[in-house]
This record gives sequence, structure tokens and C-alpha cells, in this order.
Amino acid sequence: MKKGKKILAMLMAATLAMGALSGCSGGSNTSKNGDSDDGTVNLKFVSWYKNYKDLDEKVAEEYKKLHPNVNVTFEYYGDMTATEYYKKVDLMVMGGEEMDILMTSAFPEHAQRAGSGAYIALDEYFEKEGVKPEEEYSIVQKVNDKIYGIPGDVKSWFVLMNKDYLDEAGLPVPELDWTWDDYREYAKKLTKGDGADKVYGSYFHSWDHYDYMGMWSTYPDNPMFKEDMSGVNFDDPDFKDWLQFRYDLENVDKTSVPYSDVVSMNMNYRDKFFNGEIAMLPIGNFIVPELDDQDKYPHDFTTTFAAMPAWKEAEDGTTYTESHFYSVSKTSKHPQEAYDFIRYYTTEGMKIRGISVSAQKGIDKMEFMNMQIEDPTYIDVDALDKVMNNPKWKDLIYTNVPTYNKEMSQLMVDECSKFLLGTDSLDNVVSSLMNNGSKLMKEKGDN
Repeated sequence: MKKGKKILAMLMAATLAMGALSGCSGGSNTSKNGDSDDGTVNLKFVSWYKNYKDLDEKVAEEYKKLHPNVNVTFEYYGDMTATEYYKKVDLMVMGGEEMDILMTSAFPEHAQRAGSGAYIALDEYFEKEGVKPEEEYSIVQKVNDKIYGIPGDVKSWFVLMNKDYLDEAGLPVPELDWTWDDYREYAKKLTKGDGADKVYGSYFHSWDHYDYMGMWSTYPDNPMFKEDMSGVNFDDPDFKDWLQFRYDLENVDKTSVPYSDVVSMNMNYRDKFFNGEIAMLPIGNFIVPELDDQDKYPHDFTTTFAAMPAWKEAEDGTTYTESHFYSVSKTSKHPQEAYDFIRYYTTEGMKIRGISVSAQKGIDKMEFMNMQIEDPTYIDVDALDKVMNNPKWKDLIYTNVPTYNKEMSQLMVDECSKFLLGTDSLDNVVSSLMNNGSKLMKEKGDN
């Protein structure tokens, strides 16, 4: 499969290095709950990353060389779609089905499930291991002051750009200190054509991120809440100004794909970019392994990169960073072994898989980026390196993420849609968000 040669070379090196620790394991009589007569432990790891099944199994194989008594099997639901995975697995957890390791796509989803009791707290396991999470990982996020998941697959945001379109318009790759005003001017110059042949300079997807994206460079935490969690933050002037900015790009300048088209046509941002229908796309670095995948996304242009623009007079260099979270299910019969495997999976396992950036502290981000690139013909690696090693880089990691964060973000998306679709005024939308958001906070009692 893709990345195979690099993975094979890494595995051969790892096998030689760990030869003295390697061991063989024969078959065993295993009961339904994972126990066996010879002490073998069977862990069930449930994921939606079906496309990476072979890589997951390579991690399990390497782990077994160090822990011959542990077998890890992977089950996939959702076929690369986390939403469908959640629907299935949430029901499995509620039904008491035995599983050991579960994952979530981002912290809001994780916090919601941790708060409902789906996972066990891992603090005592870190303490028993003698490891301080804050010293081991660059992302440490807690729910009710406890750790319920270990981060992996770090996703930091930047702007993808069709370099061929930049060259045609006579535009250079933006400098690291560019602003959203610069982005707007680029969008104007990159928009061309009409009707079905129109190429838009910009694209904002339907996710909640795009309703407050400008605030990532002006606000130090989750933009939906006050810093002290005393209330909702939708009355922040930057929130209102950003929504107006997005509206103007889509409906005044007509240089960004209209929100009405995004939702009514259920657009796929990958298709829009790889088909050459848009020139710029703010997105997370999880897309990097796909940029040279000509089998799945055939295209003939080069992708280049820009940092997330700064809003207004904000200092440049800040970008939103999130990660997947790996947790031990409350139904696990082997929580210690599950924790041990997650620790391996989120450290050495990230190198073996080679499809994302590790959350370990002190790593070289470009080392992990390069693992994800098979054919640099279609990727401006120098520009990617420049963005990832920005000397002013600063991760914005939300700490204010209550268990009802997903409900609040859905409320925000629903209300913002009214303005973006032209069915309500911006003032009314902000007023409604303040009122209904405050009610939601009060009802949930986290404040």
C-alpha cells in the first residue's frame, strides 16, 4: 500500500534494533472476554481508520515482539468517517460490549464521551508508570480535572494553495506574516471564470471552525467561551467581524464558495481542491498524505502552503492545533495492558504508521511530514518546511472544553448559518447566540 517502502525500511531497522527483545508466540485457547489459559491477553482496538489497517497491524506486530503475551486486533466502523463510527461505537459502549481501546477525532468529541463515563481515567496509570503527561506530550487536555485519553495524530492548521494558480496570477507564496486582509486580496486575484467553469480563490467548509477562524490569532482559548468560563463569548467584537468577513468573501466579493452551495450540495472539500475548483483551502495537516495520492485524487498541479493568516493587528504565528485521542473503554477487562499499548501506539507507533505528526514533545515535525510524502513532485516541500518550522509558531490548544462543547458548537453553526444564508441579520444572530448559549451553559451546570 502507499508509504509501503518507507514503512518496510523503518520496520526492518526497528526489528534489528529490538532483536534481543523479540519473541515468538504460538496459538492459545482464548475465551470470549480475551483471557486465555496461557496468560495471553487479547485487546480489541476500535477505529474508523480502515484505510490504515495494514499500518495498524504493523504496530501491533512490533509491539508483540516486546510483549509476546499481548495480541491486538483492530475493528473498523465508519469507513474513514468518524461520525458513523461514533453512532456505532456509542451504542456498543452503552450495551456493555467488551472493547479495550477507543478513539475520538478531536477533544470536544472526547470530552463529551469522557464526561458520560465511556472511558476510564488514566491518571493512576501515568503515576504508576512514573511519567508526567505534561513532560511527555505537547497536548494535555483534561475532563473534570482528569486525563481520559492520550493524544496522537496531531492536526495543526495551515492554508493549502494551488501553486499553478498562484503562478498564473503572478502571486508569490505568502510570507509567514500575512494577514486575512492579504488572504482576501489573494482570493480576488485567484478567482476566475464563470458558471460551472468558475474557479474560486477561497473555500470555507461547513465545520464550526470556519465560523470563528479569525479569532485563533486574537483569542487565547476556545472562542465560544469567556476565558474564565463565566459565560459565552459570542459578543466578542472579533466574532462578529469575522462572520462579516466570511460573508463578504462569499457574497460581496464572490471569491469564496458560497455557504449555501457548500451545504446544499454537501460539498467535499477534498474534491473541490484536487479537481482544481478552488485555489486556497484552510485545513489541518491531516490532509498531507493525500496530496500526492494520484490513485485516489488524480491531479496535475503542485500544492504549496501558507501559514494561517493573522486577524487584524494580531501577532502572526498562531495556529489551531488539535489531535485524536486514544482512550481505555469502561468495558475493558485489561485496562493496564490497554493503557500500555496506547502509550506505545502514540509514541513509537506514530513513527511506524508514518501518516501523522506525533504529539510527543521535542519531535521534529518535518520528520513526520516527510514520512507522509511519497512523491514530492506534487508537493512544495520547501514551503511546507517553512510553515512547519515557523520560528514564531504557537499552538492554540483549547483548555475550555466542557462536556457540552459539541452542543454549543452545533448551536453556533445553526445560528451562523442563518446569517451566511442571508435569512437573518448578524445582530440578531449574535443576540440569539448570547441568549441561547447562556441558557445551554446554565442547563448543563458546568458553570
